[in-house]
Amino acid sequence: MTARIGEFNDFLRDFVNLNQGRVNTLQQGVSTLDEFLSLKSSLTHMINGDVIPQGSFAHKTIIKPFTGNDFDADVLLPMEEQSDWAPRKYTIELQKALEASQYTEMTILGKRCVTINYANDFHIDVVPFVTRDDGLTYITHRTDDEFVRQDPVAFTTWIKEKSSFTNGHLIRVIRLVKYLRDRSSIEVPSVVLTTLLAERVMSFNGNEDYTNVATTFTNLIEDLRDYICLMSVPPFIDDRIGGNLADRVTQSGFDNLKSQVKTWASKARNALDASSNESIEAWQKLFGSEFGRSSNKNVSSGIIAATGAISNLKTYENSMAPGEQTLQSKFGIVLKLDKNAHMKVVGRFSPRSNGKGRPRQMSSNGDHVPIGRKLTFRIEDHNISAPYEIYWKVRNAGPEAARFNNFRGEIRKGGLTIEETSNFSGSHWVEAWIVKDGFAIATARQDVTIMPK
Repeated sequence: MTARIGEFNDFLRDFVNLNQGRVNTLQQGVSTLDEFLSLKSSLTHMINGDVIPQGSFAHKTIIKPFTGNDFDADVLLPMEEQSDWAPRKYTIELQKALEASQYTEMTILGKRCVTINYANDFHIDVVPFVTRDDGLTYITHRTDDEFVRQDPVAFTTWIKEKSSFTNGHLIRVIRLVKYLRDRSSIEVPSVVLTTLLAERVMSFNGNEDYTNVATTFTNLIEDLRDYICLMSVPPFIDDRIGGNLADRVTQSGFDNLKSQVKTWASKARNALDASSNESIEAWQKLFGSEFGRSSNKNVSSGIIAATGAISNLKTYENSMAPGEQTLQSKFGIVLKLDKNAHMKVVGRFSPRSNGKGRPRQMSSNGDHVPIGRKLTFRIEDHNISAPYEIYWKVRNAGPEAARFNNFRGEIRKGGLTIEETSNFSGSHWVEAWIVKDGFAIATARQDVTIMPK
């Protein structure tokens, strides 16, 4: 078995993942939009908190656009229900508010959203998101003039949980499948592919099936093939609140998906089982000649500026940062994980100081956090009996930390909760360990993506 970890990392970075400059542009666009709607628009009085990332933006499965396409972000706008408004009015009033601002002549009124088109090949879809008197959440459908029951927040939380069972590889697999879809005859929405793959993840499989990208990809594609191969029509695809996402799949789209998944599974298994000398060529039969031929080796060195351009600012996203500590080097504590021990770290961020809303769980936001907020991290679930000790690490080693020469990676002893602030944009994480009898027997991590202004 040949995993080709380095080649997969290079292929994802150079050909599949949306490059960091575009990610920054997208995040800045969302942050600016959020600030306008929450603080300066004609709808400010009825907006109940920050916009909520959803879809590929929240799940971190956006990929480079295929020829002729743009990239986008979907966000929910939490709004208080207006008793005298028909459902269609929410989208209409949203467009009016945007058109009376810096977004004039940039908007398109859709059935469920208002699309903001930007000059540099991306757009943001803004969806009114209403909590009604029954306590449930709905989006609005303008042309049908009705509320549509949905809970994208629950869906995002479910995707994050499924990804955690695969050591994060599920997200990479979804990106790879979307890359293959865009180069095939398949016409299946991303949310359907995402759900079908996530449903195949089994928590009890542990590390054996999900040790790396290649193994995870092969196992999930084979499981998907086995699941749909004998079906004549699309199966029920749960949106996590009982709705059926299969309504978005045509019969021809499903038939093409079955055919392609069968081919992908066969090629992936052949490549994974190939010898080291033959494996790159075998993976190329699936992903094309770009696999194994990195186009930008300089990026892997970690020399990237805050804007995403090459510079002399060295970052440490994939290596130990200056001053970063380990449990063993700092405290002499050895990592000895107990398979029966478990713990969970939950992160939350505060609302705007002068805005509405309550502290929001990061997982429901796809771990996206606005800059300048108070952050709380708490161990909310573990099964380890006292006495024990808790240690925390806050990790920041990206472009902003490099620009200000303020890398973080210290470990400190603490309690069940720590507090931080979201000062530097970029990808960060917080990790906690529970130490008992001198050994770290359980650990958990909360990723934090702080969006720039």
